Amino acid sequence: MIEKIGKDNPSIEDPNQPKTVGGRLRYWRKLSSLRLVDLAATINVSQGSLSDLENDKSLPSATTLTGLCRKTDVNICWLLTGEGDMIKEKDAVDKDVSAFKEVVRLMSDTDFKRTVHRLVKIFERGTPTQKAQIKGFMAGVETD
Repeated sequence: MIEKIGKDNPSIEDPNQPKTVGGRLRYWRKLSSLRLVDLAATINVSQGSLSDLENDKSLPSATTLTGLCRKTDVNICWLLTGEGDMIKEKDAVDKDVSAFKEVVRLMSDTDFKRTVHRLVKIFERGTPTQKAQIKGFMAGVETD
């Protein structure tokens, strides 16, 4: 597993923190002193695909998210939303792997996949009011 090298987790209030999934991926990769080509090989994606992600030309696939989850210390929730710690805790690895196996399974459902893409776009580009509405709705329908 790729691990961070002497970097602290940034605060979610960090004004320098990137505002997009691609920006956060690049930010984490550079703080981890990883070259694009090395990360691409580690998570088994092409260098071009990873570059497209970092330049916000595409969103990460379930396979890419699973590779990042299994083989790096980046917190996937932070990567997708910008909330929480950038680096996941060591004991959270098994829980993350299980959660992403479930996400991979769910991503085969077209409606679920479309909804996830819409949510990511709202959290990347939406207004604070839109984000608050989504969070409020989710809090109202949670089953746990």
